[in-house]
Amino acid sequence: MRYEKLAEVLGAEDILNYIRDVESKVKEAIENDKAIEIDPDFERKIRDRLREIIECRFDKNSLNVLKSLAVLDLPIDVEVARKIYDLSALNDFIDLGLIEKKNGYLIVDETLKDLMREDLEDYHRKALEYYSNFEDTLDVMTEKAYHHLMLKEFDRAFDYFMKTANQIYGRHRCVEKLIFIGEKLIGKVKEEDRLLGTLGNLYMVLKKYREAEHYYRRVMEIYDESDEKYLGVLLNIANLRYVKGDYKEAEELLKDCVSLAMDRNEEIFERALLTLSSLYLDLNDYENAEKCLMDVLRMVSSRKDEENLRRVAEILNNLGYIYSRSKNYEKAERFYKEALRIYNDLNDVNGVTTVLNNLCSIYVTTQNYDKAKDVMSAIEKVGDLPPDLKAKYHFLKGKILESDGRLEEAMTDYFKAGALGFVVFRNFGVNAINYMHALDKAEEIAEKLGKNDVAGDIFVLKSAIGKIYFGIRRTIVNVECGERGKNVLKVLKGKDASLKVEDEIDFAFYVLIQDVKAKRRSKN
Repeated sequence: MRYEKLAEVLGAEDILNYIRDVESKVKEAIENDKAIEIDPDFERKIRDRLREIIECRFDKNSLNVLKSLAVLDLPIDVEVARKIYDLSALNDFIDLGLIEKKNGYLIVDETLKDLMREDLEDYHRKALEYYSNFEDTLDVMTEKAYHHLMLKEFDRAFDYFMKTANQIYGRHRCVEKLIFIGEKLIGKVKEEDRLLGTLGNLYMVLKKYREAEHYYRRVMEIYDESDEKYLGVLLNIANLRYVKGDYKEAEELLKDCVSLAMDRNEEIFERALLTLSSLYLDLNDYENAEKCLMDVLRMVSSRKDEENLRRVAEILNNLGYIYSRSKNYEKAERFYKEALRIYNDLNDVNGVTTVLNNLCSIYVTTQNYDKAKDVMSAIEKVGDLPPDLKAKYHFLKGKILESDGRLEEAMTDYFKAGALGFVVFRNFGVNAINYMHALDKAEEIAEKLGKNDVAGDIFVLKSAIGKIYFGIRRTIVNVECGERGKNVLKVLKGKDASLKVEDEIDFAFYVLIQDVKAKRRSKN
């Protein structure tokens, strides 16, 4: 019960007794298999009584400052806040532990904040003054949009909403709040089409496809089929169907996009063909996947500006991947090398490392390990890699080392590949590699080498991933493992745990431990 801690701090014995009485009745009903009867006003009565105690216990100025701060969602910067708020009025709350000072920030107890929050104009004006002192990050712009909304300044709220949403390319903590703001703005701004389309995009980020399609369909109703914007919405719905795995419907919608955009909108035409090629690749229809990419390649290869050269390289790389998937390795190598030549001419480091990884993959697959080693050396000279490519690099390196009989080194690279692959999937929802397969390989070699502590760590990591992220109900029994695994087992049992991060493997365990703690906090 989230109010219990606050009641204890305030010495509210009547509330504590009321909560215990209700809990006792619930327990008794469960034990006797009876219907649970709880006062429907149970929570409201607790909240009203707690507010009454707080209003009586603290002076008016302290309460006013607290309520002003309660509308701020981010950790409160003390140095900035003291310019706007009388922070000395909060000393009694700090002494009671209801507000914590930590590393230059004030952190207000969430239950207290929720309890005392009031949406008065003065509080939201001060919030905007406070946030005006910071750089316009996604979080800060979201807060500005929210406070303008609460002040009924809808045009300003919409401007910040759009500015923020257009900079989001993956899951971010502000997405849910942006959706709340956007839905409150419906019917209050002139550019309803942009608002509804953006809400669809934000729901796509959250993978809430039903809600996303709802908003895309509403936008489609605004446009006539002859309108250029209609094509963009149609493509969004096609992409949504593709992501959901509704391949048949996605294919029909994408073909409609191609047909409608052919002589009207080159950008939509190309994007639809590229998505179609990915769809056909998923269905192992290599012939149609190749055809779509070749159609796009013919369109862009005549343009020699840098942006289009990069697109040519991307398409050549994708064609190489199609030929690799269809086991036409000689043709795949030829297309990869042409893509690599263009990326090198453009000094595009990410492009170079992507193609080198793909080249290395076909050499490993065909057991041409001498060429694979040469490519691996070239990758290592590039420098630091983004996490997804780093996961692929370590997996391929593990395969090469395993082929040389260097099992302990291979085990470490497989472990790193699996750890990185898991973090990439957790953060971005992207399967850079089959990270469970990489962890299986690392565990298998660790067991073969008699490294039981490493094998135990990997087993605990795999089991915990299944339990925490996929809801697989699997009891993780005590197992011989190292410090990483022991810390995961501790946190799964509700105990405190911490881990020093020194490499990619440590980081994967650290992320998992923090997620277990967050999940536990959300239940309390």
